[in-house]
Amino acid sequence: MMRLIKYTAIIALLLAGCETELPVPPGNGQPRVVVYSELTAGEMPQLRIGKSKLVTTGVDNGFELVPNANVQLLNQDGTLIETLSNVPDPGDRMSVYSGKTKLQSLKTYRVKVEVPDMKPVTASAGIPGNCRVELTDTLRTTLNGRPVLRFNLTVFGQPGVRTYIVMEALKQSALVDSFFTYNGVRYNIAANEDLYESVKGQPGVVISKDTTFLNDYLRIPCYTQDENADNNQIGGLNENYNSILFNQQGKPLTTNLYINATALSSNQIEAIAPKGRVLVYIKSVTKEYYDFLLTYEKVKRNPGLNSLIQAVQLRNNTVGGLGIVGGNNQVVYKLYYDDL
Repeated sequence: MMRLIKYTAIIALLLAGCETELPVPPGNGQPRVVVYSELTAGEMPQLRIGKSKLVTTGVDNGFELVPNANVQLLNQDGTLIETLSNVPDPGDRMSVYSGKTKLQSLKTYRVKVEVPDMKPVTASAGIPGNCRVELTDTLRTTLNGRPVLRFNLTVFGQPGVRTYIVMEALKQSALVDSFFTYNGVRYNIAANEDLYESVKGQPGVVISKDTTFLNDYLRIPCYTQDENADNNQIGGLNENYNSILFNQQGKPLTTNLYINATALSSNQIEAIAPKGRVLVYIKSVTKEYYDFLLTYEKVKRNPGLNSLIQAVQLRNNTVGGLGIVGGNNQVVYKLYYDDL
């Protein structure tokens, strides 16, 4: 769930300001609570909460943190499941609230957010059924002159139900520490270099590594050549996207997903990513969340507030505030190209 930090920028577009310095007349609106959450089957709930600001000249449009909210996860009938706890994260632009309940597929959840002196915010989302994926093969190749990794896969939706499919890729950073054990005591090599150099050849000295995956993610550009992808109606088949999107009725979806290969390994000359692992997500999501991600891809190409082009409005399924709460059932492929 911590990968959702990358979606903070999506919510920020709800209230994005002008890139060019222009005078903005004073507004008379009121700040609103902003909520973002992807409720994922098999994972624990996590919500991001912020408070919007009025757009004025010279003011940072980032959200105010909300460390004092009362955030509840509820059953569909409104009965309380648990109250989520604030988990401070200096790297996040919104306040993070986490729970301990393992979310279930084919179940609808409600969330309620109460911030002092603000209007309460509610939203609900049902988590789709299991997303079955068959990966036929992967292949390093080029696409329109770019180095890519191609996935040939088939996604099977629920019979008789329209399936909303989202494909994404992230690079998760990792911290790799090396240790040595001497006389029964474990030492960090970097912090005890002199001792390590003096004892590393002695019998009984054991050298080991410990990899910690961090709450730090780089979004990997994705591509499709499938004319049935909804991306084809946005920017065509030669552009990169955060998400590749399909809505499919009945029959399985067989397609190729391409991800930018320069993010795979940190060891290559043209690498743009830190050391870590690649996460490729094949998701079945709720229609409201799908519409939100689809309109975000449109906003990327038509920011609206940053131009004279007619604005594209991001979808919103919260009552009393701004934002989106989506349901998600996913398959994750974890790929290791770095020496960890």
